Amino acid sequence: MNQYETEKRLCWCYGTLSVLLAVSVICVAVPYYHWKATLDVCPGSWLENTSCGCIFFGVNSFRYFTGGHNSNCLYALIAPVPILVYALLMTLFHMYRVCINNIGQYEGEKSTTMEEIEGETIVVTTRTRTNQNYDGVIYCWIPNASIAGILAIYNIVHAGIMTDGYNKTCQQYRGRLVTLLQSSGDQATAIHFRLSCQAIFDFMDYLEKDAPNSRRGDFINTGIALQLALITSWASVIIWIAISVYTGIRAYKEREVLTCCGK
Repeated sequence: MNQYETEKRLCWCYGTLSVLLAVSVICVAVPYYHWKATLDVCPGSWLENTSCGCIFFGVNSFRYFTGGHNSNCLYALIAPVPILVYALLMTLFHMYRVCINNIGQYEGEKSTTMEEIEGETIVVTTRTRTNQNYDGVIYCWIPNASIAGILAIYNIVHAGIMTDGYNKTCQQYRGRLVTLLQSSGDQATAIHFRLSCQAIFDFMDYLEKDAPNSRRGDFINTGIALQLALITSWASVIIWIAISVYTGIRAYKEREVLTCCGK
């Protein structure tokens, strides 16, 4: 795989990554603002921090089902923004190189010729490439691979926190559902151990009442929205790893060339 093919794949990876991160942000924002007023019913006085309208890390209290601290949802919304901007910039950069001026393209990764010297046939393999002084991107494969690896870890932390918050809300609302339906025996067991989180959030959409002085508006599919956010976030992690591998392989092939970090 020559440099042109590598940058072509990176263009697709960064473009897909931008879409996935945008979907993740949207799918967190919709249920967060939909449930914020309803779940923000933390007990306590004005001296205490009662900002608990987040759909993640919900808690089943004695009287209400309260959300997690708003900072959890704000983190889920804001954390992907810097890497989304970076992914967009890298998409445009590689798209320009691949689609417009082909700077990153080798004329031929390898070419093989047969030459006859003093009656003996010799196979000569050459590698034609662009001028290193002209194509400066080959100097930065190692830093790009390092950045992709760091952002993969950053995205793992983000996806992990969202997954934990999703599971916490799901488990806590199981107890809330048992109370609302006045379930006992096998029915309560089924709610706690057999119903999927999608089913639990479906019940939440239709059974959870608006908090005093608040109104959610139309029903939404909270479970689908949150699951899409989780799927796209974890898919982004996989793509970050793929980008790190692609750039790492390219850095290995260019190991004899000075990088922007030195030899």
